[in-house]
Amino acid sequence: MKKLYVILLLLLPALAQAQSKVTAPTSVWPELQVSLGVGEEGQVFFRNGYRINTDSDFNDLKDSGLLSSFERIELSVGYEHVLSEHWRGGALLRYAIEDYPKTMFYTLFLRHNGQVKGLYFNKQLLFEYVDQESMDAFGRFRLSAELGKRLPLGSRFITPSINYEAMLRSNLGKAYEGRAQERTIDRTRLRLGLNYELTEKLRINPYFMRQTDYYYVEIPPIYDDQGQLQQDGYRTKRNRITPVVGLELKYAFGRAPETASITY
Repeated sequence: MKKLYVILLLLLPALAQAQSKVTAPTSVWPELQVSLGVGEEGQVFFRNGYRINTDSDFNDLKDSGLLSSFERIELSVGYEHVLSEHWRGGALLRYAIEDYPKTMFYTLFLRHNGQVKGLYFNKQLLFEYVDQESMDAFGRFRLSAELGKRLPLGSRFITPSINYEAMLRSNLGKAYEGRAQERTIDRTRLRLGLNYELTEKLRINPYFMRQTDYYYVEIPPIYDDQGQLQQDGYRTKRNRITPVVGLELKYAFGRAPETASITY
């Protein structure tokens, strides 16, 4: 399974190639997380995330007041359960608030942790049912792989890591008339992070991420000054790259999460 997973993730960028690229303004994503151990094998966690665009024109959650400084706010609650030494599974409910649309995500996930030459190697398969305001619901499969290593730093620990995630969209077997054509792989994320354990319970995780959205655009036809057609219009693939600077602050009540956990 490990080799198949690595091969699939390596092939996904090639399958998602586009003919043109655009770069979006950098986005800042602060997030707070609190986790609580439940019994011997369970973990409940709560997350509150914010998205702030460096181009203020996109920060339109509200017309005025404090919320006018944000592009998006997310609230999440989830549960993770240890199934065996190497397997974990769980569920997540996430609510995202934007100017439009508001979105609810219903999520199931399965994680596998292993080792590769002294590095931890986490793999995750996640499926989310996406219910957007005034829009047709759809599904999304998210496959990710993460390599990292927990290292001592004085009396503390730091964990540098690299994570790659690919998202595959599904219309859940439904055909929608009039909907624009969509690419099967609609988003990828490449993330470099550094998890610093301030105390046994408190961690801070700054990261940099490159998010790429894949879609189609319609290029209009070109006419000369006399109105004569010079070039036909056409449809082409496009990649929209968004640089993201993130900072996660995480606190654990009870036992501290391990690197294999989705909450680490």
